[in-house]
Amino acid sequence: MRYANTQINRNGIALKIEYFITNEAVANILAYEAGTKTLFDIPREHYRPVTDCMFVTSESGPFSYISSTNDDNVCGIYFLTDPDRVIEIHFHSFDVPCDHRGLLAVIDGWELNGEIFPSENDHSLSMKERMNEFCGKNRWYKKIFTSSQNAAVLQYRVPLRGKGFVVSARYPKNPRPCNVLSVSTTDPFTLRNYGRRINCTLMAVYPGAVRIIALGIGGSSSHGVVRTTETGILHKCDTRSPRDQLQIGGSRGFDTTKLDVIDSICGIDSKPDVKELVAYDVTRVRCVVDDRRVHCEACVKVRGTIMTIK
Repeated sequence: MRYANTQINRNGIALKIEYFITNEAVANILAYEAGTKTLFDIPREHYRPVTDCMFVTSESGPFSYISSTNDDNVCGIYFLTDPDRVIEIHFHSFDVPCDHRGLLAVIDGWELNGEIFPSENDHSLSMKERMNEFCGKNRWYKKIFTSSQNAAVLQYRVPLRGKGFVVSARYPKNPRPCNVLSVSTTDPFTLRNYGRRINCTLMAVYPGAVRIIALGIGGSSSHGVVRTTETGILHKCDTRSPRDQLQIGGSRGFDTTKLDVIDSICGIDSKPDVKELVAYDVTRVRCVVDDRRVHCEACVKVRGTIMTIK
């Protein structure tokens, strides 16, 4: 898949991003669960060079990028980890000259084609708070950025040969994960709102076969106690009131507002039989809650469409 994007940053600089998502990059995402973890402290001679323009990793690094040309291409390091972790990006050093239009940008989430996951209306922080842009030279003071979910991206433009940066990553636990980029085609994940009036989304960057293993939407939450009575599964809940629901659908990009909803379900059922094929580039299961008192919990499995639901 090919992605192209032109952005204007706060300094009025137009950034043209053109990515080719290779089979290898997608395979890195699908095979994450089989990946190995590396130690945080690694000798300099063991720094891992960043050679791909779209570089997907779940490792700690450190990673080094040194520009070999004077081209002004914009590339990215896409960090991905377990659903119940966040990402800390540590800058050990950087030399990205501002006067040559060099730029580093850390985004809380993943970005492609100008669309960011999680979308702004599904995130507790504004887009301005989620983007950090800087340039210059710093070899002593470490910059640290922390994501809100298990996905983050470092975009960079280093249009001067011999300049670059060194970064590493850590992956602390997230006690209340909400928005999640899927890292497994076999393990289920449970979406929860933890009593908050917030939308939570599980997103997979491939066409998916969605199976709902358990569902609990509509049970009221009071003093930390969730009152639930099984109702069975109700469909087309986007036409009901209140509109607390689990949306199953797909899209071409990351923007939640452009989601094509295949079905919207609600109710409480410990053994539902809900299966949907999502023939889109991006598969999404989204918990939408209008009432803070409403408990939302859904155990979900998303598998690649080359597999059949059994």
